[in-house]
Amino acid sequence: MNRLKNKVALISGALGGQGQVAVAKFIEEGAQVFATDLAPSPHGEVASLLGSGSDKLAYLGGDLCDSELLDQLVNTAITKFGQIDVLFSNHGVMVGKPFLDTTIEELDRVLAINLRAPFLLSQLVAKQMVQQGNGGSIVHNSSVGGIVGFPTMAAYGASKAGLAQLARSMATDLAEYGIRVNAICPGVVDTPMPERYVEGLGVDKQTVFQEMEQMHLMKRLGRPEEIVNLALFLASDESSFMTGSVIPIDGGLTAI
Repeated sequence: MNRLKNKVALISGALGGQGQVAVAKFIEEGAQVFATDLAPSPHGEVASLLGSGSDKLAYLGGDLCDSELLDQLVNTAITKFGQIDVLFSNHGVMVGKPFLDTTIEELDRVLAINLRAPFLLSQLVAKQMVQQGNGGSIVHNSSVGGIVGFPTMAAYGASKAGLAQLARSMATDLAEYGIRVNAICPGVVDTPMPERYVEGLGVDKQTVFQEMEQMHLMKRLGRPEEIVNLALFLASDESSFMTGSVIPIDGGLTAI
């Protein structure tokens, strides 16, 4: 407990399977959390926490591809909590389509959401961290799809590989300010995102999920809390000697 005491964390993709867990766990560890996602109003665990009257949580919904919203997010977080010490850049979209069939519109969308928006949001947060003068931690949620190649995921893989490289490059630029930047690369996690991906393929869902499980040495999918625990570690001072790292958390998928 209290690994994030006196820290303020901005979490994007806060209403997704990993995002909901991240909001709850970060608060449990003492952080104040400013959460955001596409929906104008929160649901699930985030809505429950807000409904309970928690003074450690605030929410603002909107499209992170809108640069005006990014400014609003950072400004509102500062107004509400006075500082930003952690950014968990957790939002993203999955596009599953063969390379030869991927349209320009689909490519632009996945790059805008998965790479451009994290770049610009991180830039705004990093400027705030520099102004505060106390360093900070930025964690990007990439994917094993950004490390190894999978069929029907060229656009998604390119966006996630770019996000991993963004973490490395940001780390070199921001080290002098005490700002650490790392990326985590989950394997397949049991959340609604892979469910939607499989449904879009028009194939037998049970068969595909069994194949996904077999891709991992541990022969199962990851659980959201397992991914969030790594993000929590990177957000905390326990990881004070870590920056520029791209870390698979994938049940051994990339070891095969």
